[in-house]
Amino acid sequence: MLRDIFDHERAWREGPDSGESDEYEQIYVTAFLLFLIGDPADSCRLYGAKFRTGDMDLGVGFDAQAIFGAGRHETLRWLAENGYTDECAHLSEWLLHAEDPRIEDWARQVRDYFYSPDGVLLLDQL
Repeated sequence: MLRDIFDHERAWREGPDSGESDEYEQIYVTAFLLFLIGDPADSCRLYGAKFRTGDMDLGVGFDAQAIFGAGRHETLRWLAENGYTDECAHLSEWLLHAEDPRIEDWARQVRDYFYSPDGVLLLDQL
């Protein structure tokens, strides 16, 4: 279900709406929840949102750290073993040169942003 929501949010952002009634954080909170699940199979979906989008705001605002929910090595291994060699190479370079903040620090910051101190997911009312 989260994957469907994420895909729907990405399609909406890349569609003809041009940000009308923009609930911009929904794709980011969904990406973070996928990150927490940690399935390396989601790395391609998340990679596409960051690096293969036609939406400038999404390309700039989507944090590449979200791609690594399964962990650095596990994500890269899954990509390589499943034929995503270009993505694996690009993310390997990204880890060497652009991982700022570090994934663990990013995860803490995003958790603090989306969750209350007592662990309740904070969502804006629609």
